[in-house]
Amino acid sequence: MQASPKGRKKNNEAQTEIQTVETEHHPDSEWVNDIVLNNGIKWQANQETTDGVMAMLSLIDESKLSSSEDYQKLGDGLNEVKNTVVKECTMKGASHDNLHVWLQPLIEKIELLQNTGSVEEGAKLTSNIKEHLVGYYEYFN
Repeated sequence: MQASPKGRKKNNEAQTEIQTVETEHHPDSEWVNDIVLNNGIKWQANQETTDGVMAMLSLIDESKLSSSEDYQKLGDGLNEVKNTVVKECTMKGASHDNLHVWLQPLIEKIELLQNTGSVEEGAKLTSNIKEHLVGYYEYFN
């Protein structure tokens, strides 16, 4: 039995709605679609990059955040560590290319945090940045 065109349209609308909800829930997850593993294994990252990711996670965990200014300062601190990671990166080739797939959205999120105007926005961005940083370990050693 073949579905009627009307039934297909309804199904397509439902799929579109589900995709929209997923995108709204994880607005920054596009990078996950673009990054790849190294033939099924994690890329070897330079130690400075991994140390920088750990430092950014520690900075988030240790920060006392109660005002938009606190979130902005956290953004400034994360930006400093990110700048060090970029400056000290020695990765080349495909591992470097995939690092940039991961890094570019992080740079954008940190910039947004540096300019946040509210505690609510700052908290959401900080949570998103932390989740992004943790995602590093899924693709890099």
